[in-house]
Amino acid sequence: MKISKMLAGFSAVCIALGIAVAPAQAQTPALKKITFLTNYTFHGRHSPFFVGLDKGYYREAGFDLDIQPATGSGFVITAVDSGKADYGMAEAASVVQGVAKGAKVKSFMVFTDISTSGLASLEPYKTLESLKGKRIAASQTDSARVILPILLDRAKIDPSSVQWLAADPGVYSSLLLSGQTDLFTASIDGDIPALEKVAAPRGKTVYFSSFADWGYDVFGYLLIAKDTSLASDPDSARRFADATRKAVEYSIANPEETARIMVKHNPALNYDTTLAQWRQTIKSIDTPYEKKNGYGAATEDRVQRTIDLVKTAMKLDTGIKAQDIYQPVMKSR
Repeated sequence: MKISKMLAGFSAVCIALGIAVAPAQAQTPALKKITFLTNYTFHGRHSPFFVGLDKGYYREAGFDLDIQPATGSGFVITAVDSGKADYGMAEAASVVQGVAKGAKVKSFMVFTDISTSGLASLEPYKTLESLKGKRIAASQTDSARVILPILLDRAKIDPSSVQWLAADPGVYSSLLLSGQTDLFTASIDGDIPALEKVAAPRGKTVYFSSFADWGYDVFGYLLIAKDTSLASDPDSARRFADATRKAVEYSIANPEETARIMVKHNPALNYDTTLAQWRQTIKSIDTPYEKKNGYGAATEDRVQRTIDLVKTAMKLDTGIKAQDIYQPVMKSR
């Protein structure tokens, strides 16, 4: 009772002096509701975002985060550009292509340092030279059909020395396991774990040849936002990036717990597959460049190399520069 009277007396004095007394709950800033789009349906690659949600990293950064799946990088870029999502992740090549075609988005953080794309096989192919005369399964619109010829040409190898086999992605594995193709276009953290699961019972070993190892020096996945949003509120992007970096670092250090958290939030996923996928994604993050420059960072020369390679691969007639697709928001190491 005495405490109540003291508080009432204090409030009366404050009112008399013209000092506003705010309710206790008003002292805590309201969380900003934001929508984040992954590049595809949820799998191991997206685990850190759910770790950040589960551990409260995004909440500590001031966000009420809603993570939604998408149907590809192009969809993410369009959604962010139109204001239907605040942030998203998209392949660097798609971001360059999107900006070149007029999309008003920019990247502000690197999620995976190198491309997760390459070729899957049941025999090791360590060099571009070893691909001569081999059959490669890929859909007619697969980016590998553009990327690989450029890499072969740069290595002074005739691009026509490889044989392309038109196929639907749904039958890649069966074509490889039945010997109807020697390799197929694949992602290290999506296709490889699934292929290993069906190949292991047959006593077969799966190999992955990374385009990055063969000179495809472009960033992998980037986090993007509307360019005007980055210009008007870079602090929000910085806080989102810092929370993501914290989540990624925790996820790399604790892969098993990370997979459990991912499955807890998405019960339809399989724990073993999710763990295998995330461990493969780590390989595209934990690189010499990332160790030197810090996670999430991008140097201007590397951004420009990404642009130049994508321009060649996609046959883009554009003069965009590094500052047109990337705006740093985090403090450099």
